[in-house]
Amino acid sequence: MIIDEIETNIEALRGNHPVSYKTHIGGGYYVSITSGFNCIDIRKFYVPYGRTDPKPTRRGIALRLGEWTEIKIINTINDKFPTLGTTTPCFYNEDQLDQLVALQYRDCHPFSF
Repeated sequence: MIIDEIETNIEALRGNHPVSYKTHIGGGYYVSITSGFNCIDIRKFYVPYGRTDPKPTRRGIALRLGEWTEIKIINTINDKFPTLGTTTPCFYNEDQLDQLVALQYRDCHPFSF
């Protein structure tokens, strides 16, 4: 599993072992972990016209090792409480487009009454 490979390489990076890891995670996105950079880079790549090797775009994020740990904690919470992961913001409901109606919903404004 990709997450296990990422975790193995993060542990190697934390242990000051040489790491040069890059894997495709879908849709042009890659995860990279490299010695010398204490971060996990998740970035969109593209292939320039006439080339075969993917090049990185600006679209992506570099997570510090501690931030990666926090994301794992969020995943654990989502596993234990799946309803949290499936909630949608109130403004996605069509009946919330009217401000007066929206203000009457206690779920969206629990402390305004």
